Parts: sequence; C-alpha cells; structure tokens
Amino acid sequence: MCSLIPSARTQTIKKTNDVIFTDVTNAASIRFVNASSPDKKFIVESMGGGVAMFDFDNDGRLDIYLTNSDTVERTLAGKPRPQAALYRNRGDGTFEDVASRAGVADPGWAMGVAIGDYDNDGFDDLYVTCFGPNRLYRNRGNGTFEDVTTKAGVGDPRFSTGAAFGDYDRDGRLDLFVSNYVDFKLSDLPQFGKGKLCQYRGVPVQCG
Repeated sequence: MCSLIPSARTQTIKKTNDVIFTDVTNAASIRFVNASSPDKKFIVESMGGGVAMFDFDNDGRLDIYLTNSDTVERTLAGKPRPQAALYRNRGDGTFEDVASRAGVADPGWAMGVAIGDYDNDGFDDLYVTCFGPNRLYRNRGNGTFEDVTTKAGVGDPRFSTGAAFGDYDRDGRLDLFVSNYVDFKLSDLPQFGKGKLCQYRGVPVQCG
C-alpha cells in the first residue's frame, strides 16, 4: 500500500486550470432590468424572464435577447409594459439594444424564448412564450423581425412558460413544442393565503 502526496507541481497545475468569471455587464453596456413584484404574491409576477443567445444578423457574433415580465398591479393600472431587449454584439466587447428598431421590444408579459430557423431561410427566428398570447417573430434578414403569430397559428392564449424547436418527425422542418402552466386569470385573481392555488399544506405561498 502506498499513499500519494501532491507535489508543488501538481498544485500549480490545478491552480492554472481554475475557471474564473469576471462580471463585465456594465463594461458591455448591458443595462437590462427584469420587472417583478417585491410582494411576491403571485407566481406569474415573480418568475424570471427568458434569455437566448443567437446570431440574429448573421455577422458571426452572438447577440442576446432578454424577455421582460410585468406585475399584476402595473397591468391592472394600465401602465406601459416593461420592454424586452435585443442586444446586438458590436464586436468590441460591447452591445447595443436594438429591440425597438428590430420590432421585438414588446412581445407581451413574457416568460421564455426559443430560437429556430422555422422557415429554413438561413436566419434564426424568435418564439416568445407569455402569460397571454405567445409571439412568433420571423427574421426578415435585414435586422428586423415580422410578427407572424396569427399567420402561423401559434398564438396560444394560455399561461405559457417554456418552448423548444425540434424536428420531431424528421421531415426537414422545425416543429414547435410549448409548455403551459396553471389556469391563471387577472380578471379572477385568487385571494392571497387562501385556496389551493395560494397554499401548500396550509402554509400561505405565492398564488399559482
């Protein structure tokens, strides 16, 4: 039987193999804030938004799309919805938000996002899941997107959370899978702390 004693060389190699991350958010000009409620009474207003990294303009650099949420209070008060962000990679370590110019700033009370070239034209398209109707944005290939939700028949009005593109039948065309959550309506809100949607074993929790 023998025991192994780590040498100085082994320890040095381990240190050089450490992975260290540096927060470059501010340096990259990313100023995004996801809307949420500090009260956390309803799960729909406390879930994190979706994010996708893809090269939307085919310039060889990854861009970032961030969906945004909302709150029950803001929505019932008719306040403007917080906007999503499409950060175009400038190639110098910084990004610029082109969501409004690209036509993808207001998909709705968003939850998730899926990327896929559903029409096989060489440009990645966006599908955004929402609390409410979802959105399918077709990439025009000129830096802008077209809302083709109604035309494509994929505007699910329910509380959708995640989605994924995949060619499940292997016909060369991307199919779309969408997951939905509970039946939650702003017009018929549950009372916080009461009912099966707002309790777990008698303990008040976020409704939903």
